[in-house]
Amino acid sequence: MKKRVISSMFALTTLLTGCVTFPTKESEKVEVIWDEVKVVENCQRLGIVFGSEGHFYDYWLHADKDMVWGTLNQMRIKAAALGADTLYLYQSLDFSSSVTMFGNAYLCNTKETK
Repeated sequence: MKKRVISSMFALTTLLTGCVTFPTKESEKVEVIWDEVKVVENCQRLGIVFGSEGHFYDYWLHADKDMVWGTLNQMRIKAAALGADTLYLYQSLDFSSSVTMFGNAYLCNTKETK
């Protein structure tokens, strides 16, 4: 009986645990900028994007670096979906059980080929 309870708890924890977000082919082309305002001053702002990894019930199963990486991947995917090539990050929100970030998506490389 004890073995069943432990197995059930493990299975439930595994089901509740989300995976960290991985990059896509499109999102890998999005450059991430932090604290370099001049880089985006001649770019077209396309919108705000945010990302978040971790939950109150499973944050202890993921390393902080994995949650940050997953959050950045979420944001790059959303920026790529807007047609952006640059993501300008702002200071992350401070949570103890997750990583949440937000920033602006920009289109900076508008080189026209003739």
